[in-house]
Amino acid sequence: MTVYVDDMFMKATVPNGARKVSGEWCHMQADTREELDDMADKIGLRRSWIQYPGTWKEHYDVTRPRRDAAIAAGAVPVGMLELARIRKRWREEHRSSVQECECSEFAQQHAITDPGCPAHESSDPS
Repeated sequence: MTVYVDDMFMKATVPNGARKVSGEWCHMQADTREELDDMADKIGLRRSWIQYPGTWKEHYDVTRPRRDAAIAAGAVPVGMLELARIRKRWREEHRSSVQECECSEFAQQHAITDPGCPAHESSDPS
């Protein structure tokens, strides 16, 4: 199993509570959520910062220094195209195994569900 960091290096300033963080941003993804969260812990990310939790798109946005820290901790650097191929495989595996989540982006980012989302409906008819 592997943690990956891409080479997007997108310049952006994003809000973080009362302050803003500027930098060059990349994506950190992994073969499993456990690996992704373990790496986030190692490099000092808050688990609440995960994007699209519980989906094939789940990832953390990381600045260049955090990307470097992830690589030093064992993450594999990949190009954006390589990560896109990996994500395509995950998406296909995810779609073949479960109903695609239709919750809003806000709900996904905050680990809650929207009423009526087919991926979260109970199979229990009672």
